Amino acid sequence: MTGPGDGPAAGDALTRTQLVEFSARSAFHFQQHNTGPRALQRGRAGERHYTSSEPFTNQVLARQPKQFTIHDTDKRLPCLPRQAWAGTDYAGKRVLFLLPSEALGNNVSTLLFLQAFVERCRPAAVGVFCARSTADIYLRNADITVYPLWLGQRDLKTWPLVIDLGQLESRRNIDIWPVDMEADLLAAFAIPPSRRYAAAARPCRPQGRPKLGLLPLASSPLRTLPPSVTLALAAALVPLGEVTICLNRNQRQGLLYAQAIAGKLPQGVGVVDAFATIDDLLTAIDRFDYAVFADSGPAHMSKLFATPGLAVYSSAPGDILQGRFENLRRWTIPFKGPHCAAPCGLAKVRKTADGRVGCMGSLGVELAALPGVPGRGDAEVVERLQREPVPCLAELARDPTALVATVVADLRARLENG
Repeated sequence: MTGPGDGPAAGDALTRTQLVEFSARSAFHFQQHNTGPRALQRGRAGERHYTSSEPFTNQVLARQPKQFTIHDTDKRLPCLPRQAWAGTDYAGKRVLFLLPSEALGNNVSTLLFLQAFVERCRPAAVGVFCARSTADIYLRNADITVYPLWLGQRDLKTWPLVIDLGQLESRRNIDIWPVDMEADLLAAFAIPPSRRYAAAARPCRPQGRPKLGLLPLASSPLRTLPPSVTLALAAALVPLGEVTICLNRNQRQGLLYAQAIAGKLPQGVGVVDAFATIDDLLTAIDRFDYAVFADSGPAHMSKLFATPGLAVYSSAPGDILQGRFENLRRWTIPFKGPHCAAPCGLAKVRKTADGRVGCMGSLGVELAALPGVPGRGDAEVVERLQREPVPCLAELARDPTALVATVVADLRARLENG
């Protein structure tokens, strides 16, 4: 079988991930926001290209009709069937993976899997297509060719095997229960984990005072630590090291968070209001001697460096999300209410049929009464849930003593044991 324009041999399946096919009247280039210089991508005039990025389609392609022509908004490319993933001999072949999500945690897990794939399957080359804002994660691995936003037809022809990771079954219910994405990918290809990434934490042997990180933000207000908890942690950790709080002014909740802690931090605590690129964030996580994370993408990033620390879990179970990795101690909020208990499994806030947004505990309903996920960019919801956090986070905000004591004891033990 051949793909578009005599493209790759690919079995008898089509990609599940929706793609937009477009062409340009002249050569063009573009760099995805939050990525470093190496993510700059160039396109060729007259050639068909494929992208899965909705923002790039809406904000670049659709707004420049004199430069770009959109040919198809639901393009499907030939790809290796899901049932053939584990039985195919990849040795000496060029294999391109289509990425269905730009969630940081999912892409860290995919990078971990790809390293194992390289070690065990010995392909001639490995590429990833549509990494988008997570391109910097893959660019840290010299074994991987990265197409951040689009793939040209000429490049497509050089990849005889295309695999759409959007076909992975476990991806379909992650809004209501998380998965260990690395483990699921390894199982789907029947290979063991990479030897490159150790499961245990690296030794905590700082040069001088320990560099301590607090990364309280998550993509969902269900998992972001309350500002009062971050203030309590900062006050307890200042005597033990150099404390830096990492925020993100590009998120609405990041701006609100900065306002909430302004003027209340102990002397000597630093604040990074945003990292210019994902690579900068990765570098910071690598340099911390110890860090406290919300259940978030940065917590997953710590796996790449075996960064010692602790992760706080509210809606999601830490044993699933951390998988085989033991560098972070897992601490779950001890909450149980009439409609839910931590961890409840939700990845995001949800909404009722009449439009109310929250979780089971905040709305006083069962999961079945929350059929949908609200649209993006609802500033009012973000502000309300930071002002009035969901019940499990509200309980932690009322009394962070147990968490603070656990963090301090864990840090001291790691410093003593090296």
